Amino acid sequence: GGTESINGLIELHRRIARGFRNRENYRLRMLLIGGGLTMPPPQV
Repeated sequence: GGTESINGLIELHRRIARGFRNRENYRLRMLLIGGGLTMPPPQV
């Protein structure tokens, strides 16, 4: 169901996110993927 799919996404991104140095950035990333949002392009 829905809970398992969100948990799978979190586990996937947890493996990808080992490079995050800041726990808050990791938390925000999990909220983004859990909510189905995308990251905006970087400001130049």
